[in-house]
Amino acid sequence: MEQWNIVKGSGMDDAVWAALSYFDSVDPALAADARLGWDGLVDVSPPAGPTQHSVQTYLWVYLRHAAEGPDRAVDIAHALGDLLDRLGRVGYAEIARSAVTEELVRAPDDAAWLQHYRAATEQSGIGAVDTELVTWQDAPTGVERAIVEKIGETLEVATIAGEFEPSKPGGRPLGTNALAMRRRGVTDAVLTSDRGKDDSEAVLLEQLLDHRIELWSNYSAPRAELYLGLREALHEAAEPVYGCVRRLESFIGCIGDGVALTDAGYLPDEVVAGIANTVFPPAERPLYVGRELDTEKVLIVRRLLMRVRLLRRSAGRLVPTARTRQLSSDGLWRVLTAGIVGTEYHPDTIAAEVVLARMIVGHDVADVEATADDLARLLRAEGWTHSGEEPAAEHAEPLARTLVAELSALGAFELPEPAHASGPQPSGSVATDEGKRLAAAVLRHRLLHTRYPSL
Repeated sequence: MEQWNIVKGSGMDDAVWAALSYFDSVDPALAADARLGWDGLVDVSPPAGPTQHSVQTYLWVYLRHAAEGPDRAVDIAHALGDLLDRLGRVGYAEIARSAVTEELVRAPDDAAWLQHYRAATEQSGIGAVDTELVTWQDAPTGVERAIVEKIGETLEVATIAGEFEPSKPGGRPLGTNALAMRRRGVTDAVLTSDRGKDDSEAVLLEQLLDHRIELWSNYSAPRAELYLGLREALHEAAEPVYGCVRRLESFIGCIGDGVALTDAGYLPDEVVAGIANTVFPPAERPLYVGRELDTEKVLIVRRLLMRVRLLRRSAGRLVPTARTRQLSSDGLWRVLTAGIVGTEYHPDTIAAEVVLARMIVGHDVADVEATADDLARLLRAEGWTHSGEEPAAEHAEPLARTLVAELSALGAFELPEPAHASGPQPSGSVATDEGKRLAAAVLRHRLLHTRYPSL
């Protein structure tokens, strides 16, 4: 990583000033463009000075909006390249004058730019990569930008130190997958061990979670209200709970290496009975066990396992997927919390967030009117419509029904009195302690992985 001696407040040391003075003596227009480029680069760089990551961020993200048209952006990029070259930063200069930079600043629209940007960042080897812990915003701000810069610096140092080179001299270069795995490992290590400037602060991943809560709270007033009182639970949800995991493991165990389905595509009655008696504790077993279609808790869990790709249909059989056989309990927990709602920004997933938030604070999710009212307010505030009209409570009510049924089948709710239930309705309406942790973990995953819908 390059080290720069930057004069605080000026963004310019003697070498930069001398280089710009020389440019001004031979080509004032070049000097002006180089100064614009340098000032923009310093604005997105850490206090110690530009890094490869900040060079790429300025040229690939900010310049296309800062310049008056793509031709001017290319002129500024090339002038900045000349300045960096004169300063002896040849690698950074090559980025500024590269075809990749020109392609990105000339991108005709945001969709084309985003596709090229993600590919270029991955190819560069020092961009913060998405991992199981986090999905990065395309144009991070505030705390997230500082964390991305820290990870970029770490990856740049690791690259210079040869950590991504073959372990033996003259060995075969690492393949694409091996490189990506090492970079994800570095990214996760920084997130879970580094505390930034102050060792008394939380690790960077938890700081990022706080930032994402603030980011999304600013999207609408109802969303800010939704997150009130959830912060502590969201941080604690980093650690898994295993009750729901054991239930899924038990279901998968009943399937074994595979079960032949009926002609109609359902589990045989004897398998359904075995699952009902094995997977669900006595107080939660359906009163009626027969066909899978009529034993809805079994059907709900089976469909959930298929949706998160732990079970699949193959040649008329229900079988575990390849990754299911290799998953630990912690791995299954990650699959469940990532997949039960997902990361899309859509009315259905927004409805899920409302249910999850109400669960965490101990509200009654069977209070359909209150849940639907909260959801309708949130959808209206964030610009969603229903058939061209603003959403009302009756439009919002059905959206979260599937999630509530799935969480109920996973044992996330307190049992009512008498302690038996059947059918698709939740066996209780207030979350258990473990149900609250599950809800918090799912919402935490959404906050760390959903891209802000502003782009």
